[in-house]
Amino acid sequence: MSALEGIRIIDLSQMIGAPYCTQVLADLGADVIKVEEPTTALLTRVALSPPGVDESRRFSGYWLATNRNKRSLTLDLRHPDGKQVLSELVAEADVVVENFGVRARRSLGLDESWGFACRPDLVWASLTGYGRTGPDAERDGWDLVAQARGGLLDITGEPDGPPMKTGNSSADYLAGVHLAVGILAALRQRDQTHEGQLVDVSLLEAVVACLDGFPMWHSISGVTPKRNGNFHLAQLPGYSVFPASDGYIVIGSAGPSFARLMALLGREELATTVLPNGEAERQAWFDEVVDLITRWTSGRLRADLELELSAHDIPNDSVRTLAEVWSDPQLEARGAFLECEQSWLGPIRIVGSPIHLSRSPVEVRRAPPEAGAHNDEILRVELGYDDARITGLIEDGVLWGAGES
Repeated sequence: MSALEGIRIIDLSQMIGAPYCTQVLADLGADVIKVEEPTTALLTRVALSPPGVDESRRFSGYWLATNRNKRSLTLDLRHPDGKQVLSELVAEADVVVENFGVRARRSLGLDESWGFACRPDLVWASLTGYGRTGPDAERDGWDLVAQARGGLLDITGEPDGPPMKTGNSSADYLAGVHLAVGILAALRQRDQTHEGQLVDVSLLEAVVACLDGFPMWHSISGVTPKRNGNFHLAQLPGYSVFPASDGYIVIGSAGPSFARLMALLGREELATTVLPNGEAERQAWFDEVVDLITRWTSGRLRADLELELSAHDIPNDSVRTLAEVWSDPQLEARGAFLECEQSWLGPIRIVGSPIHLSRSPVEVRRAPPEAGAHNDEILRVELGYDDARITGLIEDGVLWGAGES
């Protein structure tokens, strides 16, 4: 039995953050019905399509990364009949997830009040850029915007360079995980009170919540951390990325492990617990340590560095390319990569869930679906529609996609 078996979620979201949230819950066993609108689904499905792919086979890396274990229903929610179908689905659902902008929410007439009218004990989960309240509630927000507003860009990058975004859509994924946690908490409370509620998560707050200890550093000292490249903002010279002869390696030494690193390099005296008083003296010490480590690592292979550092109990690992990640034996042993059959791409290898439950293991039950692949199944089995009603929806343009007939 899956952990969330029996929970049904209506997923009205698009792009990354909220779809990742619903995928996390789908992996845990929830029945997620992905409702796709014709005006937004195609953009979501082809964004970040790899170069060189035939136009007829275009697909989105975003889509494949955030939509497994879901069923797809394609509905025009701006059509009254489309909204009626949705209301019937919501009446039998436990959770609705959306990431509408303010204008879309108003034009569609879909918000928590509408949802609670369909089912009073519904959990309505909303992911927005800035949150549902406050002076910027009506502004649209994207991952990069949230990274900027939340201070993440300001502490990322080289000291003499511009602010730099993270390599992935970190704000989206952070917010998606927080939204999933909020949904689980709301469902747990509903078990006890039989009441639904709104779960309101913003990209902005998710970023600020995960800024490490630096907001508290500023709160207590008034000092604003500065960008420091690959070095820790706390000026730890042995905690960074260093060159190897065949790539790069990360060394994560601090405290006792830094002392062991300096001993390994024959310079125990540099592992001082009392830093020089003057700024110039501290910088000279920092530069000397960095130069020492760099000269040692740059002439060695990553694999040899890993063995030697690990033998001295110094945290480290190689910087891997994505090609190397796909063949990583540790990830293979953990079952991080899974094979599944995708309807228009054929057999594909996907990244699985990082969650491992001993009694209710996570399974990939479905590959990311083709648009409308489950129209017929959902309308006939879940809602009891007959041929005439389904045909009418198709003819009126309410249903579209692969499963429309």
